[in-house]
Amino acid sequence: MRTSAIRGIASVLVSVTTLLAPLTRSAYAQAPSASIASTAGAGPCPGSAASKTLDLADAVRQALESQPQLVSIEQDVLEARADLKTARAAFLPGVQFLVEDERYVPSNGDSPVIVVGNSVLGGPQVKSAYGSLSLNWNLMSSGRDLAAVHGAQAGIRAASEATKGQLADTLMGVLQAYAELYEASVATENAEAEMMLLRSIQARAEERYQNGHGTTVAIGQARVAALDAEQTLNRACRTVSDKTAALAQAIGVRVSVQQTFIAGATLPMPEIAAAEQEAPDDVVESDPVVVSAREKIAAAHSKQQQAERAFGPTVALSVRRDYLGQDPDSFGRANHHIGPNDYRIDLSFEQPLFPLMSEAAAVDKGRAEVRKAQAAYDEVRLEADTKLRAALISQSEAQASYASARSSLESSNRVLTLTESLYHAGRSDLDDVQHAQIDRDKAEMEVRMLASKRAVAEWATVRALRPARFSDLLLQQLRLQAADEEWHRRNPD
Repeated sequence: MRTSAIRGIASVLVSVTTLLAPLTRSAYAQAPSASIASTAGAGPCPGSAASKTLDLADAVRQALESQPQLVSIEQDVLEARADLKTARAAFLPGVQFLVEDERYVPSNGDSPVIVVGNSVLGGPQVKSAYGSLSLNWNLMSSGRDLAAVHGAQAGIRAASEATKGQLADTLMGVLQAYAELYEASVATENAEAEMMLLRSIQARAEERYQNGHGTTVAIGQARVAALDAEQTLNRACRTVSDKTAALAQAIGVRVSVQQTFIAGATLPMPEIAAAEQEAPDDVVESDPVVVSAREKIAAAHSKQQQAERAFGPTVALSVRRDYLGQDPDSFGRANHHIGPNDYRIDLSFEQPLFPLMSEAAAVDKGRAEVRKAQAAYDEVRLEADTKLRAALISQSEAQASYASARSSLESSNRVLTLTESLYHAGRSDLDDVQHAQIDRDKAEMEVRMLASKRAVAEWATVRALRPARFSDLLLQQLRLQAADEEWHRRNPD
């Protein structure tokens, strides 16, 4: 009798638990599965006043408008264009106009005043009004001005390519920061769900102990597991705050200490196929950073030629027309009677002979700058080649890791399904189901995070294999054609 009564009670408890289990699982499933994209206001993290959902397109658009490094390097292009205007101005004649009033008091002021045309001779003082209109034209400078123009043109090309490279680096930085923020948000979501499940397990362990069916060891283990989950959530929240600051820095905005960003969605995969990529051997030379370094070598060569041609002669033409008006008493009458006086035409030839120390020093400096530019080019080329290799390796690694995570998730789903079947059959308890749920959620979190890392690796590969078109491809895929056109308008090729 006693044995049958115990079995009856046990069967009733199993039936009640079976009825309550779907409610418990459905309540859990509704609580932690809130979409990241729709989260607003305070999140699960303590001390976070507000969370703002940020789409990738909005982040990229904001970076194009206010990223400090982009703004700074755009000014380099404007400076290079100004240098070209200055260099071209040396081929144009210079025209100057001069007006001057002068009071002349001779040492012998007793001589009589004699007026000849616009000139006054003698008298105690003479008040004069001078004017001149002159033209100076550098006819030949042994190629110095031409070398300066070539150097300025190379400087513009170098600055323009450096701007393209900085744009690509900035956009890649935004993608990386956005993906890391998304991964931190996924980790926070998973940590919150795990903490809720472990607290539920802890509560049931305490309840079983109060009913005389549990042990203090089980309570302690459940409490430690719940505490570890809470600490994991706190660390995940800190990571979200750090990644928010990193994304804000990448796009060039300031955020308050309590505010956090939420990634609106996972990073999209690039639409360009791997088969459409260029040959890796030709990629490095087409990288805007490498092209900029090569143009800097050309600019340094032009500066060296400019310094070497300073040893040559110069030929200049000067034409000046003078105007004069004088009066013994009044500046007003002197200016009123000002008129043409004489003119001069001067053709000069100048050849430096000695000591030529400054010219020789300028040549030595130019040679050193050429060697420095060549070394910088070699360094940039090696860095581009290393980045290309690293991007291809990271792409393969990310794809393999994502495939392994998918396989692990499928295995976790099978384990969860089997555990739930055992639970419904009365051969397992709710703790086992929720532990299997935790394992499945961790596997799903890994899949989502590795999918984000795979997208970053794919975009890094596009950046490495299509360096000249990476920015346009990204902006077109994000439907930011207007921002792309505005950027090209501000930075024409």
